[in-house]
Amino acid sequence: MALQNASYDRIQEEYLQIRRENDRLYEERLTGIYNAHPELKEYDDRIADLLLKKAFIALKSDEGPGAEKKVDEEIAALHDKRDKEAAAAGVAPSYLNRIYTCPYCHDTGYIEKEDGPAEKCRCFRKRESEILLKESGMAQMLEKNNFSVMRTDIFDGETREHFLKAVDFCKGFINSFDTDYRNIMFCGTVGTGKSFLSSCIASELLATYHSVVYMSAKALFDTLAEAQFSADKVPEAEAVKERIYECDLLIIDDLGTEMTNSFVGTELFTIINERYNSRRSVIISTNLELSLLRDRYSDRIFSRLTGSYDILKLCGPDLRAVL
Repeated sequence: MALQNASYDRIQEEYLQIRRENDRLYEERLTGIYNAHPELKEYDDRIADLLLKKAFIALKSDEGPGAEKKVDEEIAALHDKRDKEAAAAGVAPSYLNRIYTCPYCHDTGYIEKEDGPAEKCRCFRKRESEILLKESGMAQMLEKNNFSVMRTDIFDGETREHFLKAVDFCKGFINSFDTDYRNIMFCGTVGTGKSFLSSCIASELLATYHSVVYMSAKALFDTLAEAQFSADKVPEAEAVKERIYECDLLIIDDLGTEMTNSFVGTELFTIINERYNSRRSVIISTNLELSLLRDRYSDRIFSRLTGSYDILKLCGPDLRAVL
């Protein structure tokens, strides 16, 4: 569940290569622009000189408080003139800016915060999820289970309409993921498409810089138990919990197939309650009827699931038998 140090090193190396390649492209672009429009280079050189002047002012204590402000005003004025000249020459002002693959962290993997330590960018967490999925063997599953390979010809009549409504709901969940906090619980018998739709959502969100943790209920609770009760795995336990609680989307597949006990009940409630409080979405799939869920888990778990999850019941024949 936790990334090994070698995986983190690999991610950092990837970021370094991305920055180097973007710097190369940026310098290549600027060279072409400056050769065609040397006046734009003059503006950028003057702006660079002013930025250096501002840095010296910040180091000197005898400069008045308005000195930096004056330099900032000069820089802003030069930027404005440069952008107007660039536009007049047919060069988009944004074309003179540095190139970043990720607009949020500028290809560092971390976002600096004024009120606390830097936090992992969504692109870093997405890369973590991709590696974890690959290591867990689920990457291949997501490749085979996504909207692009979805078939509806295997359904008949009302079953097909019912499934398509569930698909529309899932697409709405994806489209409003960043603005509308929601959870989903897929219910239904074996092979009715619960895991397929969960995989579709995971694939779409991973493609848009979101972090996703996808685990079967058995694997989830086995991992938590191993991490918690093994003294030599305390660091791993912390990493496991961070992934479960901090990822953008947690998918728990086949709830009810795990060995249920007090530990599982406590951990399940803690997960869904903590993620509810932090407004981080969860998708749960289960073969159990709602009445069996209530019998198997506590009233407080059942109340949280039925009160804060959109329940989608899928029906029809076992699709695995016809695919």
